[in-house]
Amino acid sequence: MKVAVVGGGIGGLTAALRLVEGGHEVHVLDAGARPGGVIGTSEVDGFRREHAANGFLTGAEDGAAALCAELGVGVVEAAPAAKTRWIYLRGRLHALPSGPGSFARTQLLSWRGKLRLLGEPLHRARDVASAGDESLWDFAVRRLGPEAAHALVAPMATGVFAADARELSLAAGFPKLAALDARGGLVRGMLAGMFGGGNRRARSRLATPAGGMIAMIDALAVRLGERVRRGVSVRHVVPEAGGVSIVGDDAARTRYDAAVLAVPGSAAARLLAGARPELARGVGDVYYAPVAIAFLGFRARDVSADLGGFGFLVAAGEAPRVLGCVFESTLWPERAPADHVLVRLIYGGARDPGAAALDDAALLAQAGADLAKVLGVRAAPVHASTVRWAHGIAQYPVGHAERVAGWEREAHAARLVLAGSAYHGVAVNDCIADARRVARQVAAWR
Repeated sequence: MKVAVVGGGIGGLTAALRLVEGGHEVHVLDAGARPGGVIGTSEVDGFRREHAANGFLTGAEDGAAALCAELGVGVVEAAPAAKTRWIYLRGRLHALPSGPGSFARTQLLSWRGKLRLLGEPLHRARDVASAGDESLWDFAVRRLGPEAAHALVAPMATGVFAADARELSLAAGFPKLAALDARGGLVRGMLAGMFGGGNRRARSRLATPAGGMIAMIDALAVRLGERVRRGVSVRHVVPEAGGVSIVGDDAARTRYDAAVLAVPGSAAARLLAGARPELARGVGDVYYAPVAIAFLGFRARDVSADLGGFGFLVAAGEAPRVLGCVFESTLWPERAPADHVLVRLIYGGARDPGAAALDDAALLAQAGADLAKVLGVRAAPVHASTVRWAHGIAQYPVGHAERVAGWEREAHAARLVLAGSAYHGVAVNDCIADARRVARQVAAWR
């Protein structure tokens, strides 16, 4: 079949790769000067900045690690310190428990909160089939109690989606938790992963491509070769009998047997507005929370704070405005020059979209103030820069999976496949794994 993939982000490129493997003729139509979408890597003042995702977990089935191996891209694991993570709560940092002893000692939860969490197996599973979807927050309060919901689970929503846990779908955002809940064994599964999961951790580690995340994109582009057409703007996508017409800016029409729309929901809505207005309204309603990233680099001797660990997340209601901070050069020393450190601070999201609208001077000032408050870092940075995404991370409200299923049925009837972070997961691993589903759907039209 002749298939158009509209969009050259990680989801579109990987979908194209799987379609080529299936014997299809594929054209990737990407409006940008380079493929990759939000993924990008840049070197500024000797500091390596990742513009979006900074790595991935290696244990994900059919995820980024497997793709890198397939493409011949070397992978660098994060330093062992990545296992240590922090939560800023009640005015100070708390290490996330990593074993039974640290769980007993942690002040993230009171003894009442700990007992409530450990009593989770006594609570009956929720019948999702009859009760329907629920928010991550409601799930956490129901199964683990309000203390654990605030101190442990809500920050997780911030770390993945930059979201408010009260608005985030459990089924769509955290399907593995939903599956554990359905089996009534949430705490047993969590404890196995957090406290007794030595084998699991050996299989799944934080890693990144050697040379940065862009190395994976570049390797995909090389593998696909001339199938990737850069600087191609698509104006309309028009389903027709037995196929799809792609209309460019010059109004020229090219007919394909099928099309994959691997673009943000708002872009898909514009492409479909004329031919499929109802579908366009649906996908156009997907909200992308704005995100602004502040990078600060320091001379190591000017930072007395312990930057051991992955970084920290800030619980809702705390004074620092930052959502979270990643100790980039602790994880991968090559991201900063010798004797220097690099941190990146994330602002905005659905929890505080106004922070992403701050101008560069105000954002960097806020970043400095937050570092001073949380870590006591008051030195002047030798590097300060920002990366912004006005439409950053797709949000999955309660009922998202059901709505997506409806959109996909309508798209399938028109020989269209919806792909990308708006539908089945926002992580790099999710977008890569989703390419298999795309290829299966296209193959069904043969």
